[in-house]
Amino acid sequence: MRRLRYGLGALFFFLYGAFALAFAPLMILPVWTETGFRRIVRAFYRCFVALAGALGLFRVDMDAATREALRTAHGRIIVMNHIALIDIVVILAHLPDSTAIAKSATLKNPVLSTAVKKMFLVNDEDPEELFSRAAALIAKGVNLVVFPQGTRGGGKLHRGAARLALALKAPILPVRIDYDPVVLDKRHPWYYTGDRTIRIALEAKREIVPQGESNFTNAKKLTAAFAAQLGIPQT
Repeated sequence: MRRLRYGLGALFFFLYGAFALAFAPLMILPVWTETGFRRIVRAFYRCFVALAGALGLFRVDMDAATREALRTAHGRIIVMNHIALIDIVVILAHLPDSTAIAKSATLKNPVLSTAVKKMFLVNDEDPEELFSRAAALIAKGVNLVVFPQGTRGGGKLHRGAARLALALKAPILPVRIDYDPVVLDKRHPWYYTGDRTIRIALEAKREIVPQGESNFTNAKKLTAAFAAQLGIPQT
């Protein structure tokens, strides 16, 4: 039974990746707007989550308050802890028009780089350009997802999300994600899907309205505030 589940999980993730690679080159076409592209990607992510649930690979659980907080999020900076490869897929599937800050390493893939640039902001962009693009998106009501840990399973807690929120006066919505059992982290192979249906829990925390100007002290305080809500240890 475990081998069958591993095989099903491997096939599912392989087909998902293959479809993404096949679809990405179409994004070169000039007919796609960034808004339209985000809608397509969100629909793709929603199908991914729904199909995985139907196959019994994982299910996403949240209470009514969290579901409503995500459904009505508008022009928010969503900060999350980072556990698995599919964190971004799960959260974007449950948010309205949203994007995220992606690692610059994603641009190294020549097939996916164009799609990444259309869908996400990239963290190695010129700081002024990154701020300008983020400000324009937030002003339009687009949500921006940020993983302040930067990498799966931990890492140095960055203050970029706090600085951005302070500069833009954008509310922060902390959302915690948990897996039972934990899969698709750095300790497990990509095909590992556990020995039972994986429970992915989303929990929206108390929204934080940034106060004061964007400086080191305020960014440190704001980072500490949402890190405490998310249960992220500070180093």
